[in-house]
Order: sequence, then C-alpha cells, then structure tokens
Amino acid sequence: MDDNQAVQSFFGLREQPFAPTADPAYFYATNEHRECLFRLWNTIDQRHGIAVVLGNYGTGKTTLMRKLMAGMAADPGRYRTAVIGSPIPSWTSFALLESIIAQYGLRPREHAFGAYMQALNEHLLENRNQICTLIIDDSQNLNKRGQLELLRLVQNLETPQHKLLNLICFAQLEWVHVLRAAPNFAQRINLTYRLDALDGEETRQFIEFRLEQAMGDARLRPEFDDLSIEIIHRFAEGSPRVTVSLCRNSLLVAAHLKTRRITPTIVLNTIEKTTLAEPEKLAALREFVDRERPRGAWTAAAPAPPAGPRPSLAAPPAAAAGSERKSRDQRAAEMLLRGQQRGQ
Repeated sequence: MDDNQAVQSFFGLREQPFAPTADPAYFYATNEHRECLFRLWNTIDQRHGIAVVLGNYGTGKTTLMRKLMAGMAADPGRYRTAVIGSPIPSWTSFALLESIIAQYGLRPREHAFGAYMQALNEHLLENRNQICTLIIDDSQNLNKRGQLELLRLVQNLETPQHKLLNLICFAQLEWVHVLRAAPNFAQRINLTYRLDALDGEETRQFIEFRLEQAMGDARLRPEFDDLSIEIIHRFAEGSPRVTVSLCRNSLLVAAHLKTRRITPTIVLNTIEKTTLAEPEKLAALREFVDRERPRGAWTAAAPAPPAGPRPSLAAPPAAAAGSERKSRDQRAAEMLLRGQQRGQ
C-alpha cells in the first residue's frame, strides 16, 4: 500500500481530496470565481470577442478554465472550442498561427501565412452557427508584439452581427505590462477579470468542500483544527495551490501518527519539512501559535473523535483528559514531532 492509499484508507476517503491536479470535480467556486465564470459565459455566448482572466500563481485560473471547457464540451452542437495549453515564448507569429490551425484540425493548401489565415477564416465562416472559441492558458508567455498582433488579426474575423471567434486568455498578473505596451490589442479586450487570493473563511470552506467531495466513511474523516486552518491560510497567503499541497502533506503525517485531528503542530511540522519556508515566516507562525495555543487547548496528536455526528469546526477541540488517558503511541508521536521542531 503506497502513501496515498494509506491516507485514503485511514481517513475513509474514496480518493485523494488534495491531489495536485486541476480536477473540475474539486473546483470550489468562491463568490469571485462564480462572478468570473458568469462574466466569461456572457462574453462567450454573446460573442463579444476577447476576455482576459488574470491572477497570481495558484489562484485557480487553470481549474476555472477546465470548468469552462467542461461546460462547452457538454454542448458540442453549440460550442466549437480550441485550446492552447501553454504557448512557447519563442514562437513567431506564424508558429502561433500554426498552433491555432492545428488545434482546429485544419489542413491549409500550402505552408504560407496567407493560406493559413484563409483556412481559418473559411472554417469560422462555415461554422458561424456555432460559437467558436480559442482558449489560451499561460498567456503571459505571449510577450512579443508580433504574437499579440496575430491574435488581434485572428480575432478581427467577424460578420456584421458578431465576432466569428472568441478569445479567452488566462494569464499571470505580469501580463498586464505586456498588454499596456500593445494598445491595439488591449483596446479590443471586452472583459478583464482579476482573481485574488482566498480569505480566511474561504480557505476553511475550500478545505471542507474538498473533504466532502472525497468522503467515503464520514466516521473516519480528518478534522482540521481552526488554528490549523488559520496557519495554513497565513502560510499559503490565500493560494489554493499552496493550500492543497499543505493539506495533502499534513494528512500524510496525521495518518502516519494515526490521528484524525490535524493539529497546529502537524501543520507547522509539514511546513518546515515539505516547503521552502523562509525562517522569518516560520518563526512568525510559531510565535502566532504560541500566542493562540492556550485559548484552544491544542494538542500535538489528539485522540480521534468518537463515531457519531461530526463536531463543527467552529468549536475548539476539547482539552486533553490527561496524559494518563493517552496511549503510549500517542505520547511517542508528540515527542517525535517536538523533537523534529527542535532539530533533533
């Protein structure tokens, strides 16, 4: 049994709730994500042309994109979609056009720019009763004037009623500087939406949602202490990607220690051992935990909660009944984690 299977078995999970892939089934839609999706669908269905979604690493852009693609794939009679997953920065404008042609499965009569543009135009006209959309992920890689000019030319294809091609770009925030330097393209953007980081409550709901999606046996489910969630949020700075990674690795430690309660000690240990945390940031987190610990009677490896209704995360875990009630393995687990924290 590998580590992933061990975690699933111990916590009664059907699958890994914190897998590193952007699975649409685990897409937690914050109010911001829902608004972004609403605006994107409006732009697409009304054939308004260009939309740009901006956000830092790990803010959910790729997951949002896959959710959009899943919706289009569910109605192939209405939507015709092409996707460029990650354009190569060194591409010439013709190389970018070749990639677009390939994604639509076209075979121009000759290998020339004019023939490729004509083939794309004919394809879009023949399918004008469908909504044709080109989606580009990691658009920040397109930082050359010629690349953006090519996208402008491609997106300019239209009938008197509407655009023949929607263009949806997902990019890092750094792309803003490129767009500002290319006003011919920027002025044609119909929608620009910025995704920000999760706040503390959204982080808690995000973790709960993923656990619910993967839950098999609710009696075995893991419990993240409120303070643990706050530590995760502070370290991840609201990044869903970093949050997922911390939760996945914390579950692995908890399963190894045979505790279903993910405590601040477990999370801090995970941060120290599995991330490139700066010493100052780690020290600030430890100081925060030391201030908050007396308020919640947090323990390093609390006993698993009894079977029955799951306690609310809003309520702090009960204080330990005393060392005499702890098993020898639990006391050893606490000593192990404390020793790791001191560098022993």
